[in-house]
Parts: sequence; structure tokens; C-alpha cells
Amino acid sequence: MSRLLPLAALALLACGPASDGGTADVDADAVGLDALEHDVPADTTIADADADADADADADTDSDADALDTWRPEDTALPDRVLFRTATESFNQRYFVALREGRIWVKPNTDARPGATGAWHLLGASGRPEGSNLVNFGPPTEIVALSADGIHLHALSDAGAFYRGDDLTNAFLVEGTFNWTDRWGWPAAQGPGLRADWPTARGWSVSDSHPLGVGRYQDRDGTTHSVGMGVAHLYRLGPEGRRIYFNDWWLPADWSRQICGPERGTFTAVNLSVSASTLFVIDAAGAMYTRLYDFDTGGENTLLTYSYIIDGPSGTTRKLPAEDWRRQPDVDGRVTRRITIFQDGQGNAARVLRVEGRRDDVDGYFEKRIFDDGWAFVPTSTPLSGPLLDGDGAPAPAPDDHAYAGTLARGAASVAIEVPDFNPFCSPARAHLRVDGQLVTRGGAPLELPLHHAHLLVTEVRSTDYWLEDQPASIRAALLVPDDLDAIDDAAARARVVALLGGEPVVNLTGTATRGHIALTEIPWTEPFLVPGDEKAVGTPFSLTLDAN
Repeated sequence: MSRLLPLAALALLACGPASDGGTADVDADAVGLDALEHDVPADTTIADADADADADADADTDSDADALDTWRPEDTALPDRVLFRTATESFNQRYFVALREGRIWVKPNTDARPGATGAWHLLGASGRPEGSNLVNFGPPTEIVALSADGIHLHALSDAGAFYRGDDLTNAFLVEGTFNWTDRWGWPAAQGPGLRADWPTARGWSVSDSHPLGVGRYQDRDGTTHSVGMGVAHLYRLGPEGRRIYFNDWWLPADWSRQICGPERGTFTAVNLSVSASTLFVIDAAGAMYTRLYDFDTGGENTLLTYSYIIDGPSGTTRKLPAEDWRRQPDVDGRVTRRITIFQDGQGNAARVLRVEGRRDDVDGYFEKRIFDDGWAFVPTSTPLSGPLLDGDGAPAPAPDDHAYAGTLARGAASVAIEVPDFNPFCSPARAHLRVDGQLVTRGGAPLELPLHHAHLLVTEVRSTDYWLEDQPASIRAALLVPDDLDAIDDAAARARVVALLGGEPVVNLTGTATRGHIALTEIPWTEPFLVPGDEKAVGTPFSLTLDAN
């Protein structure tokens, strides 16, 4: 069975390259590798990069030797069960998968399918990606890591190339000639392929939400939306553990897209696992968070309709902002950094969390459903894979916030506006208004308007740090207007602000942002998607222009 084409992507092709768009949502389980990542040149192999990283190991408390969850000579035996998704072992609802000496082995998942039988056997003829659809990188000599979820199996070669397997739920393919491709990216998932670009030590994971898997998701208002024909992403942690990158196989083949991490991007994760677009992270002290976020749920798909102000059932309109990070409860015991999340049904609640640990001197793992209040402990006879976490004592860094000031205008009417904390990858920011140089207040406190924003599709390949290089980000934004503008303290300021914003619960905007300048224009009524018709500009549109302080 070949992978079904995402509906939004098909529509995007019909619109042509200038259109923005992407895939729909999906089911997913994910892998977590722990360790360090370092920037490496594009033509450097993973083996070379790891050698270069050795020189930096002493400068970081998370050395590769302590953290890498990878194959060791004594681990050549294949397990009876696979409990955790790691660099060398994974599973979906149908198969266990294991990597041994550079080759991939599979057997039926007897946990998800009691009564299933079958022994471990090589996947395909060689246990490595093969076939005629390896047009970018060619057949790999060795596989060094893997990740499975939904129908997807992904493999990473020793040269740093990703290979996509299709379909790990199809017994005819898994037991016969398994289909592999190294095609990835714009256009139409037939692009130049995806490379790791830097070592994957801190963790990467494939996530697949499929209509026959997780099937649907609920937005923050509880409205249910279909995942369409599927959403497949790769997620990974950045070198320092605070940035989370993702890519969809229909997007440009780069690592320029980020998701704001817990605590406004200041949380330092030591491992990552993902399932059905739900991320699961853990830090060195054992604090754990989860969040559902992908290209569609985050508001980034320009072929879908979103609103920040709808309330309750909304049909096909999706409520923004995306789901917040959820702090998971602490365990009654101690844990290692080995974590796993997997989906086992439909909807947001169909996720199971596991974290390896110890309670009362007994080794095992803690498990819970994602919305449960507490963990159950499951003892095992397996020794812990690594040290118990005890925290690193490092203070949290400051958020990557930037101050801007400029003008909010509609025709000849305008007010000055200040945004003290715009973060390119963490929304929202706060907006304050000034009239005749004076800060607009309400009840003696500054009037504050939330400024939400989300990134939109671009079709060109960008560098990972494009924002730091002052290249523009394509964004959508929503300025939420309080409904009590008549409570503004100063009469003259009140008249100016009410004349400009009165009766406007939200101003929806699109445009570009760089470190030096933000230029946004209100979404016009002629735009067929993005926001509902009654939230678009009719007549003279708003404009928001900001320069960095």
C-alpha cells in the first residue's frame, strides 16, 4: 500500500508554487535518542561529526558517552518485546523493530496484538533501505538509527541521510519487498531528500497521524477535526536542548521550522519522543511536558481556516492558539532520560507515556495515559539503560524576546504601538499603545493587547538559523482587542483608540518579520482561507509596522 497523499498538499499543488499550504493531521508514535548535537558542515558525515564532537564533550554535562542511546556489542540479542522507542529499537501498533549491526529486523508486536506470532527477521532482502526509489543518496552502507510510528519507518544512515519506509503496517510489504524512498520535500514530497545536518544525539522522532490510526484531534475548544489524509513529520531537539525543530515530507527539505518549547523556550530537554503529533520531553531533573503541535494544528497551513476568537463548536474552523504545554506529574520514584509516547486509539487522549525508572530499589518503568493524574509503576527484570536523573542545577536562560515599536494604522487613523517581548518562535507577545507619546492605561495599568503569531509555509529551502541571519519569516498574526476600551483612563486617548479599534474583537494580519523589522497587513476578504469571512478586512485594511528597538 502506498502512502496516501495529504489533501491540503494536493490542493497546494493545484494552486501552484506561490501558494502556502501543507499536510493535514495524523497518528503518531515517536523515538527518543539522548545526547548532544553539534553544528557540522553539510558535507560532513555523522561519523566525522561525532569525532569532532568529542573535543566538545568536556564542556557539557551531557556527554555522548553518558547519553547516547545506541547499540553496544553486548546488545546483539534481539528482545522478546520492545518497551521503549530508542535509536535502535521502536514499534508501532503492528510490529516491533530493532537495529543490529547496521541492519533492521522486525517481528509482530505481541503487546498491541495479543496472540500474534512470528520470529524476528530481516526487513526486506538486506535489512537496509534498497530499491529503485533511492534517487538522491543511493543505498546506504549502514543504518545507525531508526524511528517508527503509524505506518512510517524512518532510518538514518551513517552518512546522515534520512530514508522513509512505506508501509510498516502492511504485512504484504513487511514480509516481502519493503518499499523505501529517499525522496523528501517540496515539491510534492519528491524533493532532494533530508539530511541530519548535525548529530542526532539529543533525540529525533518520526510522527505519523493517519486517518486509519489516530483519525482526529480536538482543538483547544474541544471541537473535533479530521486529520484528513494524514500528517507525517520528523521532530528533533536542537544542540542545546531548548529548540525543537520539525519538518514535514511535503515542506522544503530543511530544519528551519521550530516549535516553542516549554516555559517559553527556556526548558532544557535531554530527550524527546513524539506520537500522533504529541511531543513528550524530559529535562535533567526529570520534569516532563507534553504538547500536541504540528503544521496544521499550529495554524501554519494556509489552506485551512483558523480563529483566535471563536467560542465552542466551529465546524471546520480550528481554534487557535495551539494547545499549550502540559506539565506531567512527577513520578513516585526516580527516572532516567529514556521516555516513550505512543498512540493507541483515536483523538487527543489516545496516548500512552512511559519513562524508565526505579521505585523502592526495583527497576522498571512508570506508565500513564496522557491525561491521567498519576503514574503506575511496572517492575521489569531489565537493568536501567543509564543513570538516574538528579538535575544539573543550571539556571534557566532568559526567553529569546525582542522589543519593537511602531505604528498600528487604518487609513489616516493610527496609534503608536510597542511590543516589548516578540519572540520569533514563541507566541504570544504583548502590545501596548501610546497616544501623543503617553502610554494608554486602563485602571492605572497599561492597556495590553495579546499579539499572537504563527509561521506560514514558504517554498524555498532556508538555513536552520535563518532568523539569526536576518532573513524574513512569513507569519500570520492576530491582535486581540479588549471589549472594554471605554474603560481607558484618559479621555483623549480613549477617543483615539475607540475610533481606531472599536467594534473590532480581532485584527488578523499576515506579512514578514525579521530581527529588525515587522510589516503586517490585515487579511483581505478576498483571501479564501486563513480566517473566517467575518474576521477579514472589509474596506481599508489595518497595517502594523514595527522596528526593533
